[in-house]
Amino acid sequence: RPPVTVGGLTVDIAGRRATLGGREVVLRAKEFDLLARLAEQPGVAVSRETLMSEVWDAHWYGSTKTLDVHIAAVRRKLAAAAGPDDEVPRIATLRGHGYRLEDPARTAAEG
Repeated sequence: RPPVTVGGLTVDIAGRRATLGGREVVLRAKEFDLLARLAEQPGVAVSRETLMSEVWDAHWYGSTKTLDVHIAAVRRKLAAAAGPDDEVPRIATLRGHGYRLEDPARTAAEG
């Protein structure tokens, strides 16, 4: 499967590696899985239930707060890896639904 690029972020799903502006974004396994799942369909809303069942599994009965904590960690790590000129994709929270990875170039063009 070829790497996915959203803004300055490249997610190599097969190689389990994410880079932003050519710099590696160091992510834990579940953080990478979340980012990869969102990057597969940039701009598309992914429900909390879908993320929980695909990234964890259907038989995991933990709190959805775990999802929020992992998303916050991914956001922090993307921000930390970003250079001053990088187009950093934004993980948008869709209240009552889930999350969406937004391409910064697309968001600027629409806004």
